Amino acid sequence: MVLRLIKRGTQLSIIDRSAQDEDSGVYEALFHDMHDVVKGTSFIIQCSKLNRNYDKIGPNAVLEISYVEGPSIYKFTGRIAGKTYTDMLIIEQLSEIEELNRRIYQRDEIRVEVKIFGIPEGEINSEKFVIPSLKPTLSDVSFDVSAGGMCIITNAALKSEHDPYYIMEFSLSEKDQFLLPAKIVRRSNHPRTKIGRHDYGFQFIFDNLPNEKSRLTKAILSKKLSFYSR
Repeated sequence: MVLRLIKRGTQLSIIDRSAQDEDSGVYEALFHDMHDVVKGTSFIIQCSKLNRNYDKIGPNAVLEISYVEGPSIYKFTGRIAGKTYTDMLIIEQLSEIEELNRRIYQRDEIRVEVKIFGIPEGEINSEKFVIPSLKPTLSDVSFDVSAGGMCIITNAALKSEHDPYYIMEFSLSEKDQFLLPAKIVRRSNHPRTKIGRHDYGFQFIFDNLPNEKSRLTKAILSKKLSFYSR
């Protein structure tokens, strides 16, 4: 893949690893057009948040850039090279564009420690949650995690007076910590593997937490890319 083949309007995920905190270092941008058509190594993006941080980031910060097209994820590094007269940002490509197959990621098993607490149905659509003071209903390790939910295969039976509603506490990294409401949408005593007797499928509830879904999506992508680069 080369820059010239990226379609105008393609959504780009940009991560500045030098940022002090997660929120300031993650950006969503749109590919606008090529900047240097002859050399084909610089392009223009639209990103209001990155634009606001332009002076703080500086021209030497290395940015991890990725985007999705069809069954593949493409990633490469770049840096901010300047601005256009219309105040859009110019990005210089620093590395080759690497293609990763998304189907491989869909088979990846993301294992994270998770604590699960029962929660009354009337509280499931709150806009803010705190870690319950009571002992978790279940503490175990996930079988997989996606932007939509989580699967847990365990030998422990999950029982709560508030079933099927729960709060799930887990972290994908030191910066990516989550406390999300969820509903059990699948349970089985015949799991897909020999890991445990019980197979639980949870669906996250983002009705009043739209920013958390976006944050989780970025965190999962970042974790999967880190797996690949090891």
